[in-house]
This record gives sequence, C-alpha cells and structure tokens, in this order.
Amino acid sequence: MKHILKLAAVILVSINLSSCSDDFLKSEPMTQLTSANFYKTPEDLYMALVGCYQQLRGGYGDFFQILNIAADDCYGGGGYTDAYGNQIWDEFTHYNDLEINRYSWSSKVWRAIRRCNVVIEQAENIDWGTNAKLKNQYVAEARMLRAYWYFITQACFGHIPLVTTSEQLEIEGQTDPDDVYAYIAEDLKFAVENLPANRFQDISKGEIGRVTKWFAQGFAARVYLFYTGYYGKSEMPGMTKAQVTGYLNDIITSSGHTLLPSFSSLWPWSMRKDYWSKQSLYVGTTNLVYAGEYNPEIIFAIKLHTGFSFSHSQYMGMRGEKKAGDYDPFTSGWGMATITPKAYNWFEEGDTRRFASIVNLAAEGIPCDGTDQREFTGYVHKKYQNLTSPIDRTKGYPQYLGASNKNANPQDQYIMRYSDILLMAAELVVDTNPAQALNYVNQVRNRAFENTSHALKSVTKQDILDERAREFVFEALRYHDVLRQGLTKAKQILDVHGEIVLNGKNPTTKTIDWPIEKEGLFMIPYSDVSLSNGKLLQNPGW
Repeated sequence: MKHILKLAAVILVSINLSSCSDDFLKSEPMTQLTSANFYKTPEDLYMALVGCYQQLRGGYGDFFQILNIAADDCYGGGGYTDAYGNQIWDEFTHYNDLEINRYSWSSKVWRAIRRCNVVIEQAENIDWGTNAKLKNQYVAEARMLRAYWYFITQACFGHIPLVTTSEQLEIEGQTDPDDVYAYIAEDLKFAVENLPANRFQDISKGEIGRVTKWFAQGFAARVYLFYTGYYGKSEMPGMTKAQVTGYLNDIITSSGHTLLPSFSSLWPWSMRKDYWSKQSLYVGTTNLVYAGEYNPEIIFAIKLHTGFSFSHSQYMGMRGEKKAGDYDPFTSGWGMATITPKAYNWFEEGDTRRFASIVNLAAEGIPCDGTDQREFTGYVHKKYQNLTSPIDRTKGYPQYLGASNKNANPQDQYIMRYSDILLMAAELVVDTNPAQALNYVNQVRNRAFENTSHALKSVTKQDILDERAREFVFEALRYHDVLRQGLTKAKQILDVHGEIVLNGKNPTTKTIDWPIEKEGLFMIPYSDVSLSNGKLLQNPGW
C-alpha cells in the first residue's frame, strides 16, 4: 500500500482537489478530470481510489489527536503560552475558539466522503470487461473507507448530514443517527462480501495497507458496540449481534491474524536495545526484536513513509529539548496530549504494556522537565514517540532513513489490532459464553505479562473494558469506549478533581467538570453552523 500513497501527491495535483469555498460540501470541486469523461478504465478508477486512501493521513485536529486528548489517559498539554486549543477537547469548554474542529469536520471528513462517492459512482462508467470482481473490490474498498469516515464523524459529532452522492453540494439537514448507522451497516456488509479474504500470510507485501474483509468485519463490531452502548439499544439498525459475533469468529478462525508473542515488539522503540536493556522499568523478554509494520497482529493500519509522515509524533512529542539528542532515544516535539498519572497507574506490576506504552521521564532518566510545558505530568506516550538516529543521536530516525527532517516519522498508524478482535469478541459473548470470553481476555493478558500467572479466573464486561484501557493507551479508542458505558458513567470517569500538573514548572490544579449535557459530542464549527441557514443545528450544550 505504500506505493499507493507515493502516487497520491502526483495524482491529487493532476486532478486539482483543492479547497476553494467556505462551504464544506463544496470544499473539493470536481474538475474535468473527475467527471464521467475521465473515468474510462480500471486504471483511472484506481487513481481515484488512491485519493481515498490518501485522505486517511492526519494533521493537527485529526481524530487521532482529539480522541486521545478527550479521553482520560491524556490531558491537553502543549506549550505553556500556547492558546487553549487542546483544552477544548480535554475539558469540553469554549476557550473562545469556535473553529477548533474545522480540520476534522470541514477539511477532512467531507472531502474524504466525496472521494469515496466518486469511486462508487464512476465504477459504473468503466469498461471492466470480464473483471467484474475487480470492480466489486474497488467499490468495496471505497465503501469500507466511507463507512470508516461516517462512523468516526457520527460518533464524534452525533448529528451529521448524510451525503450520498458526489453531486450533493448543499446541506440538506442533519440525518437521524439511526439512518446514518443503517447506511454504515450497508456499506460494511457490502465490504465484507466483496473485499479480499486472503489470510494475512498470503497477502503480498505490496498489498498490505489496503482494507480487507477482516478489517470490515472487525470494524462492524466496533461500530455495533459503540451504537448499542452509547444509545442503550439491544441491536443496531441493519446489523445484529449474531452477525458481528460471527464476523469476529471468522477473523479468529480464518484470517491468519494473531497476537505477537511480545506486546513491546509492536512499537519502534523496541529496536533500540541500547535503550530498553538498560532500563530498570523494562519487563519482558530479553530477546526483544521489533516486529516491523508487516506483522500478523495488524488488521489495518494507515501506511506511511518518510514522504507522508505520521505528524502526530511532532505534535505529541516531548517538549523543551535544550539541545538535539538530550532525549535520546527519543526526539522532541510540541508536548501535546500528556499522559495522565491515572493511566500510568492502571497497570499491575509485571505488565509489559506500561513500559511499552508510557515514558516515565524521571525513572527513565530523560531530562524533559516541563520548563515550557502546559499540564506536564512527568509521563508522555511511547508508542508513537519519534526516535533518534542510531548513528547520530542529534538527528531523528527519519533522517537516518533519508528524510529531510527529524519529524517525518514513517511509523504506521494502527487502526485495528488483533487484540481488539479478541476483546470485542469477549465482550459480545461474556453473558452467553463466559468461558470463551475468559479465554479471549486471558490470551491478551498472558501476552501482556508474558506468562500465565496473571490470568483471570472469571471475567465481567467491566473487566474487559478495563483490559481495553490498558491495551489501547494512546491509540484513540478509549474515549468512545468510555462513552459507550453511558453518559453518567462517562462523567464519573472523565471528571478530574484537583490533580496537580505543572504549567511552566509551576504546580497547578487540573479540574475537569465534564459537561454531561453535551452528551460527549464535539462542537460543530461555528462558521459551518452559521452559514448553513438553519440547516445545521449546533450540538447540545455548545
């Protein structure tokens, strides 16, 4: 899939997909090269499909950033004198920035959905010859990506338009959530039926990074669990519990995906033996080897390279490095999304995931002290922390690979891992087959401790949710896992009562009175609401 992303820049320039309007539905006009006159061959449509995948790459205000900050494993962070942008996501307050979500809402979502709609529509204009299977695959990929965007947008904003064609340029109003979820369900079912079902071991390296049947099945379960939890329903429009349970069983028995033996090997820091082997906090195998980005645990990841980097490593890297190399084996960044002490304390002794997921700055001897930091806690994320070069500690690992700057981090962004499949499957059967649920949870726990001495004897739904919190720290899953426990429970979890943080090295109390009346939904950008002539209504409480 990396070859697809490399093509994206050239393709997108050629088809002129640039923003030229304040109306988010008109932000990506279709030029002559995106008309029915252009799409004549499967190769033409492949170019458009590349554009759909390209839109997955994130930037400031991306869902990965805002969902991590909104959850209870991160605070907003950032620079001590920065504007209070991150704190809007963290505390659900205004702070006078009414446009904070424009990147995700306007520049990202509707452009991505339009690109998917173009592929789906124009597939009908292509001469496929005898290759109808390829047509169905391309359409299924576009529909899977469209379902991805619709779900994450619906879950974050709650009341959204349903834009079903690329020709729709006017807002027609917000759609009932049940209708949005029914639409998502239809896309997912089509994707399950038409995407490749090759076992992981049989997928060529060049094809890894494209959505598969296994990702569609796993994503269906993610959508189902959120809908039924958040809305308090027993079933989801267009999709049943039996269906999604069957989907997960199919992944477990047929996909070839599996857990890696070591959780730590998932993350690039594991390649730096000169770092972890000297740390007293490290627990786990003495033969730790980085598994790389092509491994059987990854159900789906946004594939990146030094040309299209994971920019969040810069946004959320350690702040205030006095000189290059001080934070070795990590490099510096802007200090957003500081890890909460609460999240650090979720882990039992011996759980390899704590060291693998979180940098304990003082204990690891890294001289990041919060001099220029807001909401400094002494803890930062580790999974996506950018590394230094193994041969020149003053440079970043991307530069070692040939990038022009240290923040061009080529690390893939994981969207779904096999451990998620096991824990979702456990949650779905915990009431009807508790023994099977216990087996799935203990597979995750045994891997986390690299032994069986911490295996549970019985398991509840709350145990599973707690296990998810530890397994997916800083992977942007926690916030929606919290919301689907109900708003009253969410407030109990997300409220913060006078925790001590450092702002510019000055002790300050951090308090969050999470506003339950906002229903966990983010604010729709003010300008889009005001320019919609009453067709867009702001979310409650904002």
